[in-house]
Amino acid sequence: MSVPRRIVFSDIDGTIMHEPKPTDLDAPVLLTPPSTSGRQGVISTATLHLVAQLRSRGLLFVVISGARLSTLLMRLPYLPAADAYVCENGGRIFYPGGELPTACPLTEDEEWRRCHDGVAGTVRQDGVAARDREGPLWDFYRRLLGEGWHLDANGYTTSFRVHANRGGKTLPQLQALTAAKPPGLSCSFNLGAADFYPATSGKVMAARHLMRRFSAAAPDCCFLCDDDNDLELAAEVGRALLPSITSDTVRQAVEAAPDRFHVAQAAGQGVAATEEVLRAVMAHYELQ
Repeated sequence: MSVPRRIVFSDIDGTIMHEPKPTDLDAPVLLTPPSTSGRQGVISTATLHLVAQLRSRGLLFVVISGARLSTLLMRLPYLPAADAYVCENGGRIFYPGGELPTACPLTEDEEWRRCHDGVAGTVRQDGVAARDREGPLWDFYRRLLGEGWHLDANGYTTSFRVHANRGGKTLPQLQALTAAKPPGLSCSFNLGAADFYPATSGKVMAARHLMRRFSAAAPDCCFLCDDDNDLELAAEVGRALLPSITSDTVRQAVEAAPDRFHVAQAAGQGVAATEEVLRAVMAHYELQ
């Protein structure tokens, strides 16, 4: 009897990588350079080895994040070796390896990227300033810019971020904005801000695409996560494992369905919690 294909999806920030804490730096870790937003990340060498063990036992590992493309590429030398890397809330998917002998070879899933062309424009716009890009996503960006919203599109290609509590805008106003978004756009909250992106995108849509590609069924997969923009995919897979809980919404979801979630006993303690949930993944699939 063949073993079903199983994918371990994992977010980055607050999940396998954390903001540095003094206790983290006592363990063998890698410290990343600051990202475009100024955030620095720390990942333990034990995390890298644990992911490698999962893959050596037949599990697929997919990094799936709301991070902008530039941040993903900058952090690539610090992330676990994976079977796919997803960024910008599902807008871009890359696979390890390529035709040319580059330092960190990656190959983009061009078919997936083209799915978003009608809303985000083509990949040829990556080097164009956000306010000059074509497509409904960027039409909306220009509209919000004119309304005085604090926007962040630096390093993004299929998504942009909107902040509340800046420029006189409030969180209730941002929530109302997300409810009245134009057709063809989706949004989710991440790190206290709202990300807007094509409705063809999103973490759950990208995960479904990868599950089809790798012939894996959702109940056989799991997800390491922590934030609001993870909840839809957490509900899709068989098990969600949390090294930390970053919002009341996530806490309420855990309390409503405790059988679907595993929260680390060391929740909120950085790399120690990550290592704990990776061992919990091993136990979930009875690989120990």
